Amino acid sequence: MTDTLLVLLASFLGLMLIGLPIAWSMIAAMLVWVAYADRWRFLPVAAERVYQGMDSFVLMAIPLFILAGEMINAGRITDRLIHFANVLFGWMRGGLAQVNIGASILFSGITGVALGDIAALGRVFIPAMVKQGYTAAYAAAVTASSSIIGPMVPPSLVAVIYGSMTGLSIGALMAATLIPGLVIGVVQMALVAVQGRVHNYPRVEMDRSMPVVARATGAALVPLMIPVIILAGLLGGLMTPTEAGGVAAAYALVVSVVLYRSVGWRDLGGVFQRSALFSGQLLIIVGCGAAFSWVMGMENVPRMIAAHVGGWELGYLGTLLVFNAVLLVLGMFIDPTTVIILFGPLLSAAAVLAGIDPLHFGVIAILNLNIGLLTPPLGVCLFAAERIAGCGLVPLIRATLPFLLVNLAGLFLIAAVPGFSLWLPAALGF
Repeated sequence: MTDTLLVLLASFLGLMLIGLPIAWSMIAAMLVWVAYADRWRFLPVAAERVYQGMDSFVLMAIPLFILAGEMINAGRITDRLIHFANVLFGWMRGGLAQVNIGASILFSGITGVALGDIAALGRVFIPAMVKQGYTAAYAAAVTASSSIIGPMVPPSLVAVIYGSMTGLSIGALMAATLIPGLVIGVVQMALVAVQGRVHNYPRVEMDRSMPVVARATGAALVPLMIPVIILAGLLGGLMTPTEAGGVAAAYALVVSVVLYRSVGWRDLGGVFQRSALFSGQLLIIVGCGAAFSWVMGMENVPRMIAAHVGGWELGYLGTLLVFNAVLLVLGMFIDPTTVIILFGPLLSAAAVLAGIDPLHFGVIAILNLNIGLLTPPLGVCLFAAERIAGCGLVPLIRATLPFLLVNLAGLFLIAAVPGFSLWLPAALGF
């Protein structure tokens, strides 16, 4: 490792650890590198790289997907999805916890953001579960754990960013993440079923006659058409990701404002403001990360990683195991978007050299980073759920550990069986 690369990485990590936002840490570290390496001629190019990192037609899908999710949240359409999940899953032991996970699976097909899932569903389920006798820590643990399904089930903002950074087809990547996302939902529900029997958690008692099921299905059908539109457009080759995002946002606007009238015209200003703020926060990280990656390219980091991995001669399984460990550790400390921008192209290229299918590796990377959202010290999903539950971080971490273990078991299963990731893209012709 050269002294200039060491200064670059040390500056970035040091600034991030003292609390500087990640985007500004990357830019400041670049400035330190420029000064230390006496490469002032690159300074104008760095600013251009930030702009070019954001100037992508594919990345325009991000604010559009965010707008669709914000519109659905503002329209309180989540109530329909929760009622539908109650009908489907509430009959099981630990019914309300099962409904929490089931609603996350349904809701993730609209937002694709873990924190959006917690914000929308946590305020509903955590108080309701506490009222029914669950501890606040357990209610928060179920909410936080189920929220990581969101970035796996299309539309996934993380998949859009990963695809744009690595050159993979975003439609193929969204198809590849769908079944693994459902697998994670199933293993979490299995855990709740076991815990429900051990602790004698109650079922949700309600009328589940055919007319009630039909009405609940009909009420949920309209919002659930958003992921259907996105998947049909992307997988059928009818729309690009950006066009699919635009159609989803327009559909959500019509549903919330015209059909259900749950959002007034005066409320739209706040919806657009929140969408713009969240989009700006994501895209500035993307832009700064692209510039930082360019500097690492100048330092020949991709070639160094490929040479080291090739020199280890780990083979397929060894490389897969090492990269899983690396991604889990990175996800514990750094935001998934930042990890993908900085390391996604490098690790993906090295994985391909080891014989790992790039789509399969993309699914593994996204799932690893999602699990990192549940893992201290970063654990942003833990902090978000604890803020709603007010249960204390230590009890929450203790309640989350079983969910963390089953999520890791699901990750191991998905990594060991590529068919979970590759069957659907192949069946759809990708």
